[in-house]
Amino acid sequence: MEDWIVYTLFATLLYGALNFLFKVAAERGHDSDGVLTFVGLSAAAAAFITLGLTEARPLGAVTRSVLLYALFNGLFFALGSLAKYGALRRAPTAIVFPLNRLNTLAVIAIGVIFFHETPRPLQVLGIIAGLGVLAVITWEQRGHFQRAANSRVLGGILLALASALCTSLSMTVGKLLADSAHNRLAYIGASYTLVFFWSLGQNLITRRGRAFQFEWRAAEMVGFGAAIGLLNYAGYFLVLQAFGSGPISLSQAIFSSSIVVPIMLSRWFYREKLTWPRVIAIGLAMAAVVLMSIK
Repeated sequence: MEDWIVYTLFATLLYGALNFLFKVAAERGHDSDGVLTFVGLSAAAAAFITLGLTEARPLGAVTRSVLLYALFNGLFFALGSLAKYGALRRAPTAIVFPLNRLNTLAVIAIGVIFFHETPRPLQVLGIIAGLGVLAVITWEQRGHFQRAANSRVLGGILLALASALCTSLSMTVGKLLADSAHNRLAYIGASYTLVFFWSLGQNLITRRGRAFQFEWRAAEMVGFGAAIGLLNYAGYFLVLQAFGSGPISLSQAIFSSSIVVPIMLSRWFYREKLTWPRVIAIGLAMAAVVLMSIK
């Protein structure tokens, strides 16, 4: 199995887990800016600590070009995360995650058009299988879409689509960075530092001078943010490794299967039914990996 497939598989599991944590945090009513503040802080701290342990001159790795890449990635990530969090507070998970993963279509198209990637015939079937996961999950939840007549759910749908767009732009920036000689840890650290300051500023504006009280709910919010941030750091580093050693179009086809993880976790923790369409989606996800792996 090629290295980029291994990187993508582990990244898929990590992003699936953090998306489930996003849902749990949203369901428990935690403030999106507050959660994202600690996501950025923990991810940036992990990246810069790792950079300091692996580089003789860590500050020298944070170049002007790295900061420019990080500026765009941090902006798109922050906007995408806020939009996804808002969507999860307004619409069911089964609507939000399939729509959010539609960024896969955009990223695959970008890979073929702008990076001139030409998948092999079996890999084309793998892409179709990966996209089939989205199609099956969306088809199963067609009733939710048909009943989404109230403005709250429709707002969640629009936010999920906005999140998908921002995510595809963030992934494209990551591909450009991965194809360069710049330090990936410095890029991740700078990106999430910008996310931290962005969300902190938003949080301060929202609170409008109200005192911060460290109570149990605040500690829980910090815990969610820190856990999501560490998973994001590890997952995004693996994504960059995959982008640097393989085609972005194929990586995204496998990565689209990450929606299966929160669905399975919801089955275990919230006793949601494991329906036949979901079983088919899992089978398609595994088929996509097998087809991508065949040389």
